[in-house]
Amino acid sequence: MLFVWFLTVFLVLFPKGGIKLGVLPLTWGYMFMAVTTPPLLVVRLLSFDLRFPVRLWAVVAALIPIQLLCIYAMVFYGFQNLAFASSTLTGLFFLPWIFLLIYPPFLQYIDGERFARYFRFCVLGAAIWGIFLFFYHPLMGRYVEIPYLTVNVDDYGQLEETKHIARGLFFKLISTYNNGNLYGVATLILLPLYNHFEKARWRRWTVKIALLLTLSRTVWAGLVAAELIPVAALLLRQYETFPRVYLGRASKRVVTLVGTIVLIFSALLFNSSKLSFLFDSQLGGRSSMFLASTHSTLLPSKALFGFQEVLYASAASELGYAGFVALTLVLLGPILLLFVDASALESPARRAALKGLVLYAVLAASDGALNFIPTMAFYWFVYMIYLFGWPSGETVRATVGRSRDLALAEAAH
Repeated sequence: MLFVWFLTVFLVLFPKGGIKLGVLPLTWGYMFMAVTTPPLLVVRLLSFDLRFPVRLWAVVAALIPIQLLCIYAMVFYGFQNLAFASSTLTGLFFLPWIFLLIYPPFLQYIDGERFARYFRFCVLGAAIWGIFLFFYHPLMGRYVEIPYLTVNVDDYGQLEETKHIARGLFFKLISTYNNGNLYGVATLILLPLYNHFEKARWRRWTVKIALLLTLSRTVWAGLVAAELIPVAALLLRQYETFPRVYLGRASKRVVTLVGTIVLIFSALLFNSSKLSFLFDSQLGGRSSMFLASTHSTLLPSKALFGFQEVLYASAASELGYAGFVALTLVLLGPILLLFVDASALESPARRAALKGLVLYAVLAASDGALNFIPTMAFYWFVYMIYLFGWPSGETVRATVGRSRDLALAEAAH
C-alpha cells in the first residue's frame, strides 16, 4: 500500500515534481516506476502464472503494429527530437507492458477501498489547488510554485512564459500539471472512475469546475462527451422502440449535460472571448497538422519526432498512413475488445474505465497530450482497470490468476 500511495500521490497530485536531465524531465512518479519495475518483474516471473486471458492478448496484438512502425522509423531514419521521441517510446512501449503485464497479478494484494480513498483525495486535491491558483494569479500576478513538488525545478518561475497558458486576465487552470490542456486531458481519463468512487456531489462538481476553468475547447468538448456518451449508449439500446425513447434514470444525465453546456458558455466570460472562440476554423493553430497529414506516405519516411496534439493526424504525418491505422486500432481497441470479451460491462468500475478510454479516443482528435507526463501513465492504468477490474479480492483473482504459492496451498488443503 505504500507503493500504491507513492505512485498515486506523485502521478495524480504532483505529476511534475522532479528534475531534468538535459531536456528529459525526470519526475518522482516515473522514476519510482523505473526503479521498482525490475524487482517486480522478477517476482512476476517467478511467483505468478504466465497464462494470460484472451482479452490481454488482443490488446497486445493491437499494440504491436504501432510499436513496429516506431521501431521502423528509428532504425531507418533515427529520431529528430530526443525528448518527444523518448516520451513516445515510454508511452507506447514501456508503460503498457508495466501496467498490463507486470502490475495486474499484484492487484489481488491491494486494499481496494484504501486505494480508492488515495485516488479520490489526489484527484480532488489537484482540482482544489488548480482553482486556488486560477484566482490567485490575477490577484497577485504570480503563481505559488514549490520546486521539486508542484513544478519541475528547471521550470520554476517560468510557467507564464513557457507553457502557453495565457487567456487574458485569467490564465488557464493548470493545477500541479503546469498546463491547462494537459491537466484537462489527463483528468478526463480518470474522471469516470473518480465519479464512480466519489459519492459526494460537491466533490464531483469541484473537479468538473476545475476542468471548466482550464479554458480549453478540447477539455470542454471532453466534458460534453463525458455526459453525452451514457445518454447515447442508452439510446442505442432502445433502437427497437425508436422514435419512442425512455430516458428513465438517464434523464438526470440530460439535465447534467445541459448544465455543463451552460457552464461552458459562462466560462467564456473568464476567457474574454466571444462565441467564435468555440468555432475557430484554425482549431487553435492545429489545422496545419491535418494539412500535413495529407502528404503522408504509406510507411514512415522520416526521423521519429513524437506525436503532436492531434494524434490521428500526427500519426499519419509521423508514421505514414499505416501509422494512422495503427494508432486508431490502439485507441479504438477498448471498444473492439467487447467483441472478444464483454465481461467488462458487468462491472461498474470496468465500465467507468471503458468510458475514460473512450473519452481519450475522442480527445485525441483535438489534443491527446500523448508526449506529456502523466497522460499515458493514466491511460494505461485505466486500461489495466478495464481489463482486470479494481482491486477487490475474488474478482481480481479470477481474472489475473493467483500466485503459484497460493494455488499450491489451496491444492494441498
